[in-house]
Amino acid sequence: MLGDVGPSIVSQPFLAEVSPDAAAELHALGIRRRFPPGAAIFVEGDTAHETLILLDGIVKISVSSLEGREVILDIVGPGALIGELSAVDGQPRSATATTLKPVEVLVIPCSMFIELMHRRPELMYRLLVLVTNRLRSSVRRQLEFGTGDALGRLCARLVELAAEYGVSRPDGAIDIDLPVTQADLASWTGLSREAVVKALRNLRGLGWVTGAGRQVTLVKPERLRDRAVG
Repeated sequence: MLGDVGPSIVSQPFLAEVSPDAAAELHALGIRRRFPPGAAIFVEGDTAHETLILLDGIVKISVSSLEGREVILDIVGPGALIGELSAVDGQPRSATATTLKPVEVLVIPCSMFIELMHRRPELMYRLLVLVTNRLRSSVRRQLEFGTGDALGRLCARLVELAAEYGVSRPDGAIDIDLPVTQADLASWTGLSREAVVKALRNLRGLGWVTGAGRQVTLVKPERLRDRAVG
C-alpha cells in the first residue's frame, strides 16, 4: 500500500482472515447470488434477514443525509462482510449496499450466522476486529472532513484506489481503472462533483495525475500520498 490514509477498500477481507474450516462452514451455510451493476443488495431501513459475504465484484456502502444526498461510507471488494451489524443487533439496515460491478455474494441467514459465531469464537473475534477497524476509519473520516481540504481528500481516495486497483509501471507511475464515477468520488470525499472536477484539474496541472474519465494514471503517487489527508 501507499500509506494509511483513512478508510480503505483493502481493509475488509473478513473471509480471508478466518480459518479454512470456518470459511468452509460459512460457505456451507450460505447461498450464492449474483447481482448486476447498479443493483441494491439491501436498502437503508430494510428489515435484515441475512448477512452477506462479497465473493466477487465491488460494492459501495452509503447512507442518505438529512438533505437526501447520498454519502458513501465505504467501497468494499471480495472477501468483505456486509450487513453484519443488523445480524448482531437485530435492527433495520443502517446503510444501503449497491453494486458497482457485477457481484456475487454468499448469503447467510442471520440466525445461522450468529449461531456459527457462538460455536466458533474466532469468527466473533474477527467480527470484533472488523467493527473496530471501521470505527477507527470513521474517526479518521470525521477528522478529515473537519480539517482537510478538497485536494487532500481526493488524494486520499486516489491513493486507496491505487492500492487496490492500480497497476504499477516501471517508472513508478500507477495506472488505475477506476471502479467509481466522479459523482461517487464526490460522495466518498464529502465534496460536490464540481469540487472533485476542480481538484482533478489541479492535480493534472501539478503533473501528479494524467488521464480522464475512469482511466487515471498517478504519475507521482508519492506526492499524492504526502498530500493526502489521514
